[in-house]
Amino acid sequence: MILGLDLSAKENNKTGYFYFNKKPIFGILNKNEEILNLIENEKFKYIFIDAPLSYEHPYRIEERLLYKYGFKPLPLSLKSMKLLYERANLLKNKIIEINNNIEIYETFPRAVEKILKLKYQYFSKIFKYKDIYDAYLSYLAGLFFKLNRYEKFGNLILPKI
Repeated sequence: MILGLDLSAKENNKTGYFYFNKKPIFGILNKNEEILNLIENEKFKYIFIDAPLSYEHPYRIEERLLYKYGFKPLPLSLKSMKLLYERANLLKNKIIEINNNIEIYETFPRAVEKILKLKYQYFSKIFKYKDIYDAYLSYLAGLFFKLNRYEKFGNLILPKI
C-alpha cells in the first residue's frame, strides 16, 4: 500500500495524507504522533512525501534538475524549507524504527501536477484542503513508481508518461 503525505514544516500546520484501501482514504493530521500512528496502524509498503529528505545549501541536485526541466521548487536556504527538511528526517527515522521495510521517497507535487496535466480546481470539491490534494499527487507519484513508470531527479521520484 502507498501513502501520499504532504508534510508541513510545523506540527501546528496541516499535513495532508492520502491512500487507497478498498476506497480512497484522506484527511488532515498535525502532530508527528498522529502521522506515526497512521503509519503504524496501516500496512504501507511505500511512503511518498512532499518534503526534502536530504540537505545541501543552497540547492541539492534534485532542485537543480527540477529547475533545468522548468519546475520551480523552493530553495532549502529558506528557513521554512530547512524546518521542513528537519521534520521530514525526524519522521523518516521514527518510521524506520517502527518498520524498516517501509520505503520512503521524496516527490514534488507541483511537478506531478504539471506532468499529469491536473489542476486543483478539478478536485477542490473532493479535497477541502490543498494539503490533501498535494498528498493525492504524492500518492500518484507512488503509484507510477509501483508501475515502474517513473523518473528519478536525484532521489526525487516523478511520474513518467
